[in-house]
Amino acid sequence: MNLSLPVVLQRVHAAESLSPAALDMIKVLALCAMLIDHVNTLLLTPPEPLMYALGRMAFPLFTLIWAMNVQRTPERLQKRANRLWLWAVFTQPVFSLAFAGHQPWWALNILFVFAGVTQLLALQYRYGMKGLAAGVLLLGGMVWPLQPASYGLAGLLLAGGLVMVTGKTPGVQRTGIVLSVLSLCCLNGVSHLLSLPADTLLFATLPTLLFPLVAVSLSTRFSPPGTARFMPRHFFYIAYAGHLLILLVLMHVW
Repeated sequence: MNLSLPVVLQRVHAAESLSPAALDMIKVLALCAMLIDHVNTLLLTPPEPLMYALGRMAFPLFTLIWAMNVQRTPERLQKRANRLWLWAVFTQPVFSLAFAGHQPWWALNILFVFAGVTQLLALQYRYGMKGLAAGVLLLGGMVWPLQPASYGLAGLLLAGGLVMVTGKTPGVQRTGIVLSVLSLCCLNGVSHLLSLPADTLLFATLPTLLFPLVAVSLSTRFSPPGTARFMPRHFFYIAYAGHLLILLVLMHVW
């Protein structure tokens, strides 16, 4: 099982390498990682480093699934963006209440990353270079409120890089692979690399790079092409808002 990051990303580029069931399996692993990470952050004192490490694969996996889906029907990009904006705004109050004391009140939840980049793609599809420029300006204004809790510039660049990886232009795909690798390296703990190099590499940087690769490789291995999906289409949105609401209740009775 080859876990080289460029090799896995190139396999992702081939649509036949990930069946509907494999995509759903990746989604389940990402949901489990997200739940482990948020339980560790919100309910455990002090947090467990191993649970933190497992949580590092959630965002890259969700971003991969989003990137593959967003590429399939470019004519529906604005509808996808509208739906993501609605869910992001709907989830924000629960997110802010759950992470009060952990993140500033103005920190945006992760759905705004997907909404913002989807909006950029929708603008580019409809208006070409002018739309792309408008989308870049939009994302530039989102970097600061996304930075505390939703990966900021590195998260936006990873989303853009994986869109390029899952596209159909070979030169653009190679650029996307480089951008995705660099973004993954900067996604978690890069600011602590000099002060805590061993802990940062062991519990942040390496898990961010390796765990998503293992999840994708195992999902493709156990869900061959042609295997049907088994999860509801929009389950992620409900699960994301719902698990935050449950954790918020548990925080008050813990």
